[in-house]
Amino acid sequence: ISNPHEGLIKPSNSQTLEMNGGEAADVAVFAVCITLWVLYNVLYYFSSTFSHLLPPSTENLWRTGKQARSLWAETMMTSSSEALLAVHTVRNLLISVAWFAAADSALIVSMLNILTNPSSIAQIEEYSSNDPITHGDSFMSVPVKISLALSTLFISLLLFVQSARMAVHLGFLVRVVPDSAMSNTKVPFRQFTVVLTQRMNFQFSIGVRLLFAFVPLTFYAMLGTLALLIS
Repeated sequence: ISNPHEGLIKPSNSQTLEMNGGEAADVAVFAVCITLWVLYNVLYYFSSTFSHLLPPSTENLWRTGKQARSLWAETMMTSSSEALLAVHTVRNLLISVAWFAAADSALIVSMLNILTNPSSIAQIEEYSSNDPITHGDSFMSVPVKISLALSTLFISLLLFVQSARMAVHLGFLVRVVPDSAMSNTKVPFRQFTVVLTQRMNFQFSIGVRLLFAFVPLTFYAMLGTLALLIS
């Protein structure tokens, strides 16, 4: 005689927590890829903190650019004749931010359409089931993977907006600072301009890197673990 409650019996905790080979491989590859990405960016942006671990001749683009931006801000503050060049530079940044933000917004709309379309989710699940590493046995569902990729776009968009906001403030500061009428003010315009320039470019840079991170995460959601490992 069959047990009428047989289908309602939940598996034990040991059964629930068990992973098959595909899920374990998926967790391992995902953890390694995310760890390497985070470590690379920490080392890139904070290389001066870890300079004792690097060869003496080691230099990177961010550290060089950071020094160049500080010199640029100082130069823009020396004379009001440099204000026009400063405004053109800020305008170029705003154009770049607007372009990236527009691309970001278009990608967000596309990903939301995929996430809310059951047939698209089913099609992606069929694609990811052909993954040679996991054979479709992932520890995350396809909607969760898409949401993870989508979150990078949202954060990236917010960083671009913040960068544009600071660029607007910077456009006013580069004209105010060299003005002789402001020489006796107690407001630290010079220091504030340098800090604002660095912060603006930092947020823009992080936004671009998150936009790049969206690509492998999308491959991971749609094609599986091997695509994440390759990308």
